[in-house]
Amino acid sequence: MARGSKGYWISTATVINPDLFAQYVEKVGPWLASVGATVFAKDLAPVGKETTKGANLAVICEFPSKEAAIAAYESAEYQKITKLRSDATENTTFTIMEGMDEAAKLRRAMGK
Repeated sequence: MARGSKGYWISTATVINPDLFAQYVEKVGPWLASVGATVFAKDLAPVGKETTKGANLAVICEFPSKEAAIAAYESAEYQKITKLRSDATENTTFTIMEGMDEAAKLRRAMGK
C-alpha cells in the first residue's frame, strides 16, 4: 500500500542576528517534533541563485502531509515562535509544498 505525500517547508534566509536566531532554533526544534515534523535538510552555506543570493541558511522541514505543514505554519503557537525568526533574518523565502507520494516515485523510477 502506497503512503501519501509528505509536506515540506522550504526556506532560505540571511541570518542577521545569530543570537536571536539561536533562540528561534531552541524553540522551533522541540515544537517541530511535537507536530510530527523533522528537519529534512539544513545548509549554512547554500549556493543562492536569483533572489536567494547572499542567503546563509537554507532549511527543508518534512511533515506528514502538505495539510499538516500548512496547519503547523498557521498555528498560533508557530506564529508566536516565528516572530523570532522574522526579527533575526532578512531576505527570507518560505514555501510550503507537497512531495511526491510513494506511487509517483515508483512510476518515475520505472520511467513511466
